[in-house]
Amino acid sequence: MNRKVKKIGKGILIGIILTVVTLFVAVIVLFYLFFLGGPAKITRDINKYEAVLTQPYIQTAYIVFPEKIPQGVIETEFYNYYRDTFGSPTLQTYLKCVYDDESYHKEVDRLENTSKTYGNNEKKLLRDEEKKFLYPAYIAVENAANKYEYALLTGDNEITYICTCYINRKDVKFSEDYLPYDFMTEEGRAFGSGYSIYYASVSSSMIDTDYTRDPVPEVRDGHLRMIGDDNFVVRVRLDEQGREIITECVLFSYNPETEEEKEILYDDLNGMQYKDMEVDREKKTVVVTYVDEGEEKTKEFYMVL
Repeated sequence: MNRKVKKIGKGILIGIILTVVTLFVAVIVLFYLFFLGGPAKITRDINKYEAVLTQPYIQTAYIVFPEKIPQGVIETEFYNYYRDTFGSPTLQTYLKCVYDDESYHKEVDRLENTSKTYGNNEKKLLRDEEKKFLYPAYIAVENAANKYEYALLTGDNEITYICTCYINRKDVKFSEDYLPYDFMTEEGRAFGSGYSIYYASVSSSMIDTDYTRDPVPEVRDGHLRMIGDDNFVVRVRLDEQGREIITECVLFSYNPETEEEKEILYDDLNGMQYKDMEVDREKKTVVVTYVDEGEEKTKEFYMVL
């Protein structure tokens, strides 16, 4: 009898150990797949170039890269590493093209004239004449949130295009001669440093980033005020003069006792120019200041329903 009990106990113990090990392995696998993106996808086939430019969740429009390989390209080298890591993909894309004379001058002209206009703010590709780079460079992104994107004039009729996101120097799969001297340094990775041609509107209520090749994209932003658990948001867009034009006002009300949430949309001020917003905590109201046909006006909204 005791021998049977011992066998049963041993079997239960082994079962518990196997279950724990299985759960542990499952957690590791899920972490690997969800946060680290699983195995990287590597592409060297130039015929898949256009598909690479539209990989999911990438935080770039590859604006310095050609949209497709031009007919005037004589020779190419291509490499893409893509890993769907949590928050933002880890990637590096390398393209080297040797052009015929006509196509080369046409491509350089495209880089010279590439720009994006946000409201009344025009952003162009930065130029670097062998200061941070060994070659003349057209820069779309430099040291901005661990991202780089630029084109280098690396030889006779030769242009090399680089884009990296969260890639360290030791992991690049192309010549380090194509990197800026301060690539992924602590100074370069500091918050708020660097340059990006892609607009990021960061306000108290929203972050909107334009990852398109559109030269004149719509720019949206927002302004938030809070009283307790209630939020009032004025959403705006920038017009061609850089003015903030109201697109909608929204009240988000929450009752902690009933856990009831309400969302009220107001369109009274749509199309008006936004100026300011103030909260009256005693009256529990928010006052929006706006401009209507050149005249400054105000409108009061109750924050608590």
